Amino acid sequence: MSFNTYAAEVQHTHVVKTATDLTDITATKIETESEIEVDTETETVNSPCYSRSQSDRAIDKTFAYFNTKFCEPAIWFDSFFVDERITDDARAGTIIRWYNDFSYFEKEGFKYRSNIKAHLNLPGMSKKLKLIFDSTGEDDPFSFIKSPDEDNERDISLRYDWYAKDRTSFNIKASFKPKIEARYRYTYPISQNTLWRFTQTLYQEKKVTGETSEFDFEHAFNDEFLLRWNSAVQYENRDNGWDLGTGLQLYQYISDDQAISYQARMNSVTEPYHYIETASIGLTYRQNYAREWLYFSITPEYTWTKEDDTERLNQVVITFTLEILFQNV
Repeated sequence: MSFNTYAAEVQHTHVVKTATDLTDITATKIETESEIEVDTETETVNSPCYSRSQSDRAIDKTFAYFNTKFCEPAIWFDSFFVDERITDDARAGTIIRWYNDFSYFEKEGFKYRSNIKAHLNLPGMSKKLKLIFDSTGEDDPFSFIKSPDEDNERDISLRYDWYAKDRTSFNIKASFKPKIEARYRYTYPISQNTLWRFTQTLYQEKKVTGETSEFDFEHAFNDEFLLRWNSAVQYENRDNGWDLGTGLQLYQYISDDQAISYQARMNSVTEPYHYIETASIGLTYRQNYAREWLYFSITPEYTWTKEDDTERLNQVVITFTLEILFQNV
């Protein structure tokens, strides 16, 4: 065999081996990229913000995109401030919140309130069924307006999240008061940064039949600021007229452990005459401290309150809250 022939065979063998190696490398790379894509897709699908398009139509794809993009800042603030929206939209998981309010009222002195709220998935049962223990008056649509000294009855109930998909959710809750209620929620993203939400609740408590209509409007300026305007109207068949409330909140992201909520709120009644029952303006600074389950917050605010047979009471209120929070939502 000549040198030239041997060299040609070696070169041919090297080329074939090199080509084979490149093929293997390319195949490995494709496989790896495929795995990465699958993992990324899985992570996205499992995200609580992910919204799947109901069809290939442009309007449904646009909705799913807006719904996913808007959710990201909103769900962070709701999780950090433990807003009821994080637990009321049929998300599987558990949340236990025990908090202690130490409040100073300019004209009423110091007050203390300790409360606990828990949403628990029952072991061995459908994830749609939850046991709820609440001493915060969560069912009150105006709970976001009331001062921390308000006394609320402790309530144990079962909630079944009947339906939750894309824009709508529906659940039924029964408590030991006794009380039964049905709640329907419809959410629609107007744009990538703006969302509108409507919630309708019907309930029967002993001899009282009532309904509550709630309207939320939210706008995310960016990842650091989220504006939320929520309003509620309530009517019951016991001749106590209409209750109306509205509140404006601006959330500010500082870091993964710190955030501020600026708020202005008020509610009014129509019986025994028209008047503003409660109004307040203030802010809440909230921080995760030392442990992932330990939080504290400081809320300075100025309040105006009035009962139907008393003079209006105006005062400064400062509340320090120490909270233990466990959640897997």
